[in-house]
Amino acid sequence: MNHKRTCVQLAVDIAKKMVDNFGDEIKVDMDIMISGAILIDVGKLLEYEMIDGKLSTSSYGKMVRHPFSGVAIAARFDLPPEVQHIIGTHSKEGDLGKRTVESIIVHHADFVSFEPFKA
Repeated sequence: MNHKRTCVQLAVDIAKKMVDNFGDEIKVDMDIMISGAILIDVGKLLEYEMIDGKLSTSSYGKMVRHPFSGVAIAARFDLPPEVQHIIGTHSKEGDLGKRTVESIIVHHADFVSFEPFKA
């Protein structure tokens, strides 16, 4: 939860600073961005499972990483495509595509709040 909270807070702070500094040159849809930042890891509910008290990659997760399953979950609940885009492009899977401004911000906030703690 600390990673999730930090990612969302960083994304909001970055977006505000970008708008403060660039004004009308940049548009950030804060509702879409915050929604996406909150939901980027929703697919981890399918990617991982608890086995004997230990977190393990599920058989599903070995085939489908959380950005893909997260988009499927978001689509199932008719979330806007802009939110689905953030979920799908927040990690390395999004590196080959074009990210929206909101997705760029969330992508960097996610990595800043995760990479330093990788084992």
